[in-house]
Amino acid sequence: MFLLALVPVLMGSGLAMQTAVNSKLRQYVVSPYLASAVSFSVGALFLIILTLGNGINPLIPLAVFSHNPWWIWLGGLLGVIGLTVNLLLFPRLGSIQTAVLPIFGQIIMGVVIDQFGLFDSPQANLTWFKLLGLILVTVGMLIATNLFSHGAKSQGPSHHNKRVWQLLGIGAGLLMASQTAINGHLGVVLGSSVHAAMVSFTVGAAILIILVLALRVPLHGLQTAGHAAKSQWWIWIGGFLGALYVFGSAWLVPQIGTGQVVVIALFGQLFFSALIDHFGLFDAAVNRVILSRVFGLFTMFVGVISVHFL
Repeated sequence: MFLLALVPVLMGSGLAMQTAVNSKLRQYVVSPYLASAVSFSVGALFLIILTLGNGINPLIPLAVFSHNPWWIWLGGLLGVIGLTVNLLLFPRLGSIQTAVLPIFGQIIMGVVIDQFGLFDSPQANLTWFKLLGLILVTVGMLIATNLFSHGAKSQGPSHHNKRVWQLLGIGAGLLMASQTAINGHLGVVLGSSVHAAMVSFTVGAAILIILVLALRVPLHGLQTAGHAAKSQWWIWIGGFLGALYVFGSAWLVPQIGTGQVVVIALFGQLFFSALIDHFGLFDAAVNRVILSRVFGLFTMFVGVISVHFL
């Protein structure tokens, strides 16, 4: 059981790595849409192989389309928006904020989904402990992102522009939480979480490929990335890391529970995001982690535990 509990830490670390890796890939291919398309295509291919390996037919019966609500197919689109926003955020805000802001949005939207039973999710009313957890998450987010440190002297065009990107990060989290709920319901409909994840990634890859073609995004960046991969092979594994998280969740939830998977993975994501920022891993810009940020991350983590377990 202890070894199983360590797996979500690696899964969360993989999510932090995915954002950094995809951001580096974007530097070579230039377009965030093309970088996202590569990531989704790699993830979709991995999940298609995994689905076939489990003896599941990846094709969907027509009856599934006619007997279920239209929104169960939105998971791929929401994932596309979330991943692309993260690619835009990473070079502007750094690894920690790119992780923390969407997580904050996910926690808020998760509570809303539970409160009202959105997307046919089980309803769970807001309690005082959950409210306390939300307050801690909010305070931790504000400290970890240094929002408390910006006074009147920092007001200006660049300051307001940064605020816009931070709000986009929170919005991406709202969409990602909705994606999780939608894919969860799709997994029930299809009888397989892995199959549902494959559908979501495949739809996302198709949307991005169509978008890249429609916008006539130059593809010569792929050749540049191919040459760079001789020394930086890891720029291609972003989609694999994302798909591995989805597969790991589907495998672990029945064994140790949803709450434990989410919280332990969150610890891994926050911890590794801090390492990426502090040491400039994956050629990211170095942004030293000061004590106040560590306190903010810890406060946020305690808040998440309160939301999920109390």
